[in-house]
Amino acid sequence: MTAAESLAERCLELPGGVLGADGRCHRMVKVRELTGADEEVLAERAASGARMVTRFLARVIVQIEGLERGIDEDLVSDMLVGDRDYLLLRLRQMDLGDHVHQVMRCPSPACGKKVDVDFLVSEIEVRRVPELSAAYRVQLGDGADAVNVAVRLPTGRDQEAMAALAPANPAAANTRLFSRAVLKWGERGPLDEEAARALPLKHRSQLAAFLERSSPGPDLYLDVQCPMCGADMGASFDLHGFFLPSAR
Repeated sequence: MTAAESLAERCLELPGGVLGADGRCHRMVKVRELTGADEEVLAERAASGARMVTRFLARVIVQIEGLERGIDEDLVSDMLVGDRDYLLLRLRQMDLGDHVHQVMRCPSPACGKKVDVDFLVSEIEVRRVPELSAAYRVQLGDGADAVNVAVRLPTGRDQEAMAALAPANPAAANTRLFSRAVLKWGERGPLDEEAARALPLKHRSQLAAFLERSSPGPDLYLDVQCPMCGADMGASFDLHGFFLPSAR
């Protein structure tokens, strides 16, 4: 947590922020206490995880300090993915406690045992950006293969658009993300999905790496070893799934 935050007053500082119409970045968010009605929204199976998070956060965010725009689902969809994840973490910590218990299964065929994993929300590392921009410029490749790209950071709306693709085909999900997030590719302007699919693999890999390291938010990777056999069980935990027992 930062010095500006107060769990008691339910005031949180986004690791990225929301850009207003004037370009100013707004980071301080006030959220309300959760109720059973909010739990029902989280447990709704009809919506994708990303869409459910949009509906949920639009309900519980009371105010974004200094932002004149009202709080609604359009605003929450436009928030950065890491900011949305951060709010979920802190809401979970405030309303259900700091301690999280999760059961994982060892991926080793020779073991396959269930393993209890415990951690504290307060111990999760959070990447914060000192200054947020509506667009970032990055050079991909080098020499004759170099290309200058203008790109924005992924939002909840991007997550919603990729929801059906991500579980079955992460590469297809990346194609959709690149077609949405790239604002200018060299002299070509933005990309459609066909153009994003045709990009050299090295450029796609570098672009994905840039977005990952530039995006603010909590580190959701669990570094775990099986206590039975020592196999690597490291994985990104399901933030939406662990939030409430009824949503698992």
